[in-house]
Amino acid sequence: MILGPVIFAAVWSLIALFLRHYPETMAGYSTMSKSEREKIDIQKLGRFVSNAMLAGVPSVLLSPLMPTMPLYTLLLCWIPCGIVVVAGIYVNVCKKKFEK
Repeated sequence: MILGPVIFAAVWSLIALFLRHYPETMAGYSTMSKSEREKIDIQKLGRFVSNAMLAGVPSVLLSPLMPTMPLYTLLLCWIPCGIVVVAGIYVNVCKKKFEK
């Protein structure tokens, strides 16, 4: 029961670190025109998304300690994914923060 969350947390963390070092691989960036790409501070955006993903890792690692399946599912899946969704909404609403 503990192996699944540890593997999930490890993969989630590796993806977050990959985005930190290679932010140009984020969805939608490669489809933008060159003029749109020049307006975005991709390094700052990559760090923000990476930090948002890493913020969900503790909940994944704590999930095996939960006594019921709904709490386990909440900590393992919904909280980390929810943090990334909220970060995506924040990026779209506060675009000026990530412009050069």
